[in-house]
Amino acid sequence: MLRYLLRRLLLSVPTLLVISWIIFGLNKCAPGDPVLTIFGEDLSSGIDPVGQAANYRLKAAQLGLDRPDFYFSLTTTAYPDTLYRIFPPLRRQRLSRLAGQVQNWPLVSQYEQQVSATLKHAEQVPDSLPQKAQLRLAMGNFLLIERTEYLDTARHFVRKVIADLPHNPAFSKALDSLDAAVSALQSAASQKGFPKPAFYWYGLNNQYHNWLTGFFSGRFGLSLISKKPVSEELMARLMPTLALNGWAILLAYCIAIPLGIRMARRQNRPFDRQGKRLLLLLYSFPAFWMGGLLILCFATPDAGLFWINGISLDAWTPGESFLLWMGRNANKLILPVLTLLLHILAVLTLQMRSSMLDVLEQDYIKTARAKGLSESAVYGKHAFRNALFPLITIFGGIFPAIFAGSLVIEYLFNFPGMGTKTQAAFMDRDYPVLYAILMLAAILTILGSLVADMLYAWADPRVRFEKR
Repeated sequence: MLRYLLRRLLLSVPTLLVISWIIFGLNKCAPGDPVLTIFGEDLSSGIDPVGQAANYRLKAAQLGLDRPDFYFSLTTTAYPDTLYRIFPPLRRQRLSRLAGQVQNWPLVSQYEQQVSATLKHAEQVPDSLPQKAQLRLAMGNFLLIERTEYLDTARHFVRKVIADLPHNPAFSKALDSLDAAVSALQSAASQKGFPKPAFYWYGLNNQYHNWLTGFFSGRFGLSLISKKPVSEELMARLMPTLALNGWAILLAYCIAIPLGIRMARRQNRPFDRQGKRLLLLLYSFPAFWMGGLLILCFATPDAGLFWINGISLDAWTPGESFLLWMGRNANKLILPVLTLLLHILAVLTLQMRSSMLDVLEQDYIKTARAKGLSESAVYGKHAFRNALFPLITIFGGIFPAIFAGSLVIEYLFNFPGMGTKTQAAFMDRDYPVLYAILMLAAILTILGSLVADMLYAWADPRVRFEKR
């Protein structure tokens, strides 16, 4: 069995890697600039554009964005192997599109340098001149153009504006150099050939490797909303979710297994018939309807018994004792746990009853009875473990829910758990938090499958996972 579990664990590694690639790719495709979202106020505090650019690069380095995305890149010779070092992303996108048209990165780089030099000369024009605002607007067009055919319009606009300005030899010389760079780009774009493929290897110093190793070491990045580490955001929600779902699933199994066995032993008797009707009725009720009914009956002062004073729980902070938090909110945990318990209980009990009845029809059960064994021995020693297989399968599926939480129940009871955190991260577009939760759910799903395999071996020693 140990060899089988090791083999399954090794086979799960490629699956986990593929999932991590997908999640990381979604993270890179997410809209918005994380540097501006997290450090927007710090970047806008300065008025010097050069200083702001340097500050932006520093903040991007703090987030690890000054590294390549992956271990390697498959591209063409039109793009350099250091394209990832160009900030901000909009500038990188503009230059990469120009490079794709021209297929000559040195010409694009020369054009970009000439635009920066011309902008510096344009800023030296006195602010007292009325054409200064128009000149800034005209030169700013060069920072937005992504196609070479629009460059002529931009430089003609600049020439029209400077016609009314006093002659400035340095500015005129810089503008002539810019015209030459534009002409070189347009000439290269008209003469480009078929792009040549290029393979760039970056090694381990890349964003994906840093993200993956950081994930397994507990460093999930920074939240875009709270600016706090994602690990702190999730830890404050994980423990309440464990308490809610863990208690509900534990109680459901403890009640469903003996109840299902008793219903199977009393098949077609009043206890079995009435029990099936009641369980099917509980299963037919939606969880949010059942939770709302429990709130109305036991937590509403004007309409119900009002045994529970409110349903909103205090948020748990990692520095606080979790047992004290549970003791302080014990009465408010009853209704959400009961809501989850009733729904899961109906499924597990009916499944246990059906599985037990199927097992009792097997030949080895008939043989055991023919040997004179008591019904208690037949049920306990021969039928019980084999009947657990469907419940083990269900447990492997709901195992991730113990950690991931239930969005409907947590939202209904205003529960500070992982479900409401996922919903808040989705609505607020807090992508680092959202993708960390997705990665945790993937790991827990694989872990739940391994736990189910171990329970299979415990339930039936005849199961052989190794080749003989």
